[in-house]
Amino acid sequence: MQRVQKLITFSPHLYTLLESKAEQLGISFPEYIRLLAVSDVRKEVEEIPIVDEETERQIGKSLQALKEGKYTDIRTEEELDVYLKSI
Repeated sequence: MQRVQKLITFSPHLYTLLESKAEQLGISFPEYIRLLAVSDVRKEVEEIPIVDEETERQIGKSLQALKEGKYTDIRTEEELDVYLKSI
């Protein structure tokens, strides 16, 4: 794993507050700063949709059909060929 090291300057008061918080959590100061950064980025990333609305709708329909037993179990390529010729 590659690492990037950066020098960050804090006011003495802010540094003292952050260091105290890290100690309360039982972690090192650098680990606390990393956790803050990850937490901030995670909030933004979680809001990014993985699929578009239409794909999400299709997935929902497929899951509902599966729940209702409306699916075809295809285990081999031959079964797939037969199924595709039938539709």
